[in-house]
Amino acid sequence: MKALTRNRPFALLIGAVLLLAAAAFAASNKAPEFSSGTWLDSGAKVPHSIKGYRRRVLLVDFWEYTCINCIREFAVLKRWYAKYHSLGFEIVGVHFGEFAVGYKVENVRRAAERFQLPWPIVVDLDGAIWKAYNSQAWPNRYLIDQNGEIALHVEGEGSNREMEQKIRDLLQREHPEVSNIALDPGENTFAPQCGRTTEETYVGDWFGRGALENRERYEDGFVLNFKPAGEPHDGRVILAGKWRTDHDGVTSAEKQGDTATLRYHARSLYAVMSAENAKNSGRVYLLQDGKPLTSADAGVDVKFDSQGSYIEVAEPRMYYLIKNPALSAHLLTLEAQERGFTLHSFTYGNNCQQDFEQK
Repeated sequence: MKALTRNRPFALLIGAVLLLAAAAFAASNKAPEFSSGTWLDSGAKVPHSIKGYRRRVLLVDFWEYTCINCIREFAVLKRWYAKYHSLGFEIVGVHFGEFAVGYKVENVRRAAERFQLPWPIVVDLDGAIWKAYNSQAWPNRYLIDQNGEIALHVEGEGSNREMEQKIRDLLQREHPEVSNIALDPGENTFAPQCGRTTEETYVGDWFGRGALENRERYEDGFVLNFKPAGEPHDGRVILAGKWRTDHDGVTSAEKQGDTATLRYHARSLYAVMSAENAKNSGRVYLLQDGKPLTSADAGVDVKFDSQGSYIEVAEPRMYYLIKNPALSAHLLTLEAQERGFTLHSFTYGNNCQQDFEQK
């Protein structure tokens, strides 16, 4: 589960409104309406209100397009949609951004197309729907029955057997044939045998959670000349060269020579990255334990040339960097080849979190 730490532009606004929304939400089990947002409809017209889904079972899925916890669950949601949609099951994805790139409708639209999400999406730009449901994490799911009542709330990745069983219970009132459809097999991808990974790593000055371990510290909006001193501890980052530090991430300020080094332990590693000039992609070379990646440990976004392994950072999104043969500890170095490369965060996968659509 990825818990929210609020974006600064919304911090004061959300504070007072959230208290009112939480009180209203607690007083009633009625699902709050979709009060605002930009809908990404494709094909047939779909309802833009909770009322429009009466007599159907609706899953409201709060997601974020750079969130690995959400991405790993898309295949589960697609299976449920394929199995139960014809019996009256619907999904509405509510996108509420974490980083600034998540507040651009076109970024969300491209992500929904890349992940091939077949249900309607509403981009919750001002957080009104997020606040109305008192949501605090991604993914966050509210199952709404045929009368508009919240029947089940599951926060975070997992607990899928409980949610699917409740979907079937609600559908069975009018469609007893749902019992002929097989349940997904139960699984717990956070079980002890799956292994523990490094915690999510924010590289920017993220409400005091920034992972930089240099002597030079965050000075948001300013370019600093970072001088590395030793190697980072687990989940920490050491920069070298000139970088601008910001709330959202750190941005390379030189043509070449800016590096970021992370120590981590995981089976897989992902990074949210972007380029300031969206029209020009930027190449970032990757070294693991001092060596270029190979086909045995490279993520699906990694390419190779005569110099080694690299990522072509174009659109702002989560990139798949590493897929180790087993969960283990490593030192990863990113070498920026262009000015304007922004590194936002790192996330990780354990031994049981490998079987999902990587797009």
